[in-house]
Amino acid sequence: MPAGPRLPEPILLTILNVIAPVFLLIGLGWALMRGRFFSAGVLHDVNRLCYWVALPALLFHRIGGASPDFVAAADLLIAIIGATFLGILAAMLVAWLGRLERFSRGAFIQGAFRGNAVFVGLPVVLYAFDAAGLATAQAEASVLLIIGPLVVVYNIMAVVILLFSAGGISRSAMRAAGRGLVTNPLLIACAAGLVVSLLQIQFPLLADRTLNTLGSMAFPLALICIGGALYLTPIQGNLRVATAGAAMKVFLLPVFGLMLAWWLGLSAEQTLITALMLASPTAAASYVLTRQLKGDDGLASGIILLSHILAIPALVVLLAVLA
Repeated sequence: MPAGPRLPEPILLTILNVIAPVFLLIGLGWALMRGRFFSAGVLHDVNRLCYWVALPALLFHRIGGASPDFVAAADLLIAIIGATFLGILAAMLVAWLGRLERFSRGAFIQGAFRGNAVFVGLPVVLYAFDAAGLATAQAEASVLLIIGPLVVVYNIMAVVILLFSAGGISRSAMRAAGRGLVTNPLLIACAAGLVVSLLQIQFPLLADRTLNTLGSMAFPLALICIGGALYLTPIQGNLRVATAGAAMKVFLLPVFGLMLAWWLGLSAEQTLITALMLASPTAAASYVLTRQLKGDDGLASGIILLSHILAIPALVVLLAVLA
């Protein structure tokens, strides 16, 4: 029986170089937590350091130090947010057809659309840019610019869906969600970086080196924290339903993104970015929010873990097809 077609070796090596560092660091975090190298308290503090200091420094520095392509960023946002809403509708339909209990519906829908675009999708995209020789300051700034709006959309939709599934949307809960968005460090960093870029302010060497050093630790810390959080996340609930939610997140959403990218006439690079961001696994924050709003946290945890496993073949296929 003849062997099937093989990818050229350089493409295989490129895919490995793009994906392996991300998931090796996630695996390292899992192994360190399993080996009790650090405690859950330390993990929580390091995660806060990354979220409140390192990643905002990265966003502010790279957006502020370049001139983003606003048209390209807007096209990316339309494609990614459009695919996200299509994913929400598809998850609602599956939840209805599968007759999921109201208690589980919100966790399922959230898990099927809320990706970890910041901590997993973003490094994969930037590594892919570097491998393809496209890692210009303007291109990176254009990608980073969409992070703030994505955070807003993901957070608002997650809260609305979970509250609606729990029986209703209260005014106090929406006010709390609004306060959380206004004080979100990633959103503030994107906005501040945009102001610096528009005013064409040059970073002094002291500030440039300080921000660069802080930002350089964002991805390693974030990925290690994700691995540690995965070890601590309990696996409960219906694994068949969790698998369906995870598969929708990493396989179906990129398909929606590719359809919209084709319809919008996006470039090959923009199409690749759209697909990779949408194929990122479910965010660990979805488990925390589901618990806070008294949803099915067991199902949420299952979707998170399974989506990280399924994201590996999903990203490999996307890079192989689109590279």
